[in-house]
Amino acid sequence: MHPEQKYIQYLLDNQHGGIQLIYKQYGRVVVNMIVKNNGTEDDGWDILQESLVDIYHIAKNRDFQLTTSFQSFLLLVAKRKWLNTLKKNKHREVTNVDDTVFNVEDEGEKMYADYLVQEEREQVIMELLLDLGERCQEIIRRCMQSKHQEKIAEALGITYAYLRKKKSECMAKLSEKVKEHPLFRKK
Repeated sequence: MHPEQKYIQYLLDNQHGGIQLIYKQYGRVVVNMIVKNNGTEDDGWDILQESLVDIYHIAKNRDFQLTTSFQSFLLLVAKRKWLNTLKKNKHREVTNVDDTVFNVEDEGEKMYADYLVQEEREQVIMELLLDLGERCQEIIRRCMQSKHQEKIAEALGITYAYLRKKKSECMAKLSEKVKEHPLFRKK
């Protein structure tokens, strides 16, 4: 186990003292990087916080083991978040991101890239769900939230058999929309 895995654990355990330590040790480094690249102090602190939230989600949803320094991984995540922010706000350009600082050859970079792709896919699927009728949306959402389909059917005032049939039809419609979306098309 990497000696700096403790920082990941601080985030997972929502340990106030540990999180304060992260801010104290690494906050200024992230903020300075953002400021050097046409950002403000506020942008830097926002990116730091968003990066820590992303790292928390990565660690929570996977068996994440740090294989580089926490600072390197945090800076990698912050850099990507900042570049995405700049891309969205095309009025600001990057002036000084030094890629040598971010040349981290480990599983962390791949894991974070995979996480970003997964997040984008989930967001697209939720948007495609909104294209379905209200009844389909409701059935799919309720089934995602609960395993007890008998209770869902009762709450919707329909039979269990009809719920299963309707869910199958709705999922088929959603699946078709997903397959047609450019993000999911096989190349």
